[in-house]
Amino acid sequence: MMRWVFCLFLFCTVAFLPQTAESCTVGTVSGQVTLDGRPLLWKNRDTSFRDNEIAFFKGKVYDFVGIINKNDTTQVWMGLNTAGFAIMNSESLDQEGDSVDTEGYFMKKALATCGSLYDFEKLLNRTNNERGTKANFGCIDAYGEAAIYETGNRTFEKIDSRNPVVIPYGFVVRANFSMTGKHNQAYGAWRFHRAFDLFEQAVVDQKMTHSYILQTVARDIHAWEVNPYPLPFTGPGQGAEPGYINTNNCINRHRTVSCAVFQGVKPGENPALATMWCILGEPVAGVAIPVWPRAGEVPEELDGKNGSDLNVYIQEIESLLYHDAGHTRLIDTGRLAGGRYDLLTEFTAFEREIIEKTENKLKAWRRRPPSADVMRNFQHSILRDVLRFLKR
Repeated sequence: MMRWVFCLFLFCTVAFLPQTAESCTVGTVSGQVTLDGRPLLWKNRDTSFRDNEIAFFKGKVYDFVGIINKNDTTQVWMGLNTAGFAIMNSESLDQEGDSVDTEGYFMKKALATCGSLYDFEKLLNRTNNERGTKANFGCIDAYGEAAIYETGNRTFEKIDSRNPVVIPYGFVVRANFSMTGKHNQAYGAWRFHRAFDLFEQAVVDQKMTHSYILQTVARDIHAWEVNPYPLPFTGPGQGAEPGYINTNNCINRHRTVSCAVFQGVKPGENPALATMWCILGEPVAGVAIPVWPRAGEVPEELDGKNGSDLNVYIQEIESLLYHDAGHTRLIDTGRLAGGRYDLLTEFTAFEREIIEKTENKLKAWRRRPPSADVMRNFQHSILRDVLRFLKR
């Protein structure tokens, strides 16, 4: 009951605030409540930078892969390194301090030098007073840790997903405010509330998996104003024809430019098998692919001289769903889940095949660790299948 009151308070106080540059929805999940016992990390990235890529980096201590803006290798917006350490963020302007917008640089540094949450906390302590961040950083590692760090310019607070006293359901979700913040500049209360409910239901039903987050949470278009499910929505349109939904307050938004779910490893497992599942565009318009930093590179179609082919294809599909030039926030649910296109049904079915194929490969790799060449070839083969599917 208190959570509902808190969510209502947040929504009423921040609903009319301008949206932030990086207004994302994120979460961490302890392996104690996932179906396979491995921790999970998730981010839907919301920003005006639509041209996203997946890049490979040779780091100071660890190599890593991460989401970047096209041709900008100075910042990383979520990523995974060869130690099995993964990180992402959501902006939180209600934190203390007056310096912002350094999260991308900071996460790149963390991926290159941190092998665990313990290392990350040391980095946070070293950079107090010079970090310039106002953000929620979510992290998992190969030791089973999963937490969100609410950070300002000079301070940080750890919210541990594995603490049953503070976090009874084994997960932490955030939008664009912090529980330790001032709440007068918060944003995204509805996205927080909706993500919490979806995560909670998965834990109660014992179905918390990376595929659940990818296919149910990341693609959710339940708005504060209207519940469109079951799709296709046939009710009154929001400023347009019937069947349209304004996705501005949804988890899957018109501003969502990429999504990643990081599937960690159990303590004692090979950290090289931690997997970055990425949709390089708006989740409802794309298909997730697996990427591993141990492969030593990413295909050119993810990070070419002229950008990512995969991202271009997904943006073209987005234009089919948001085809009303006068209402750029309105998604046509008839095209999404019915009629001529029925994209969501076809995309999720194909994605399930990709997930199953990859899970079978990971089972074999846990018995016999793969070489970098083997991982690289499998990574390329999956991407080729996805590109052929999206072209069709």
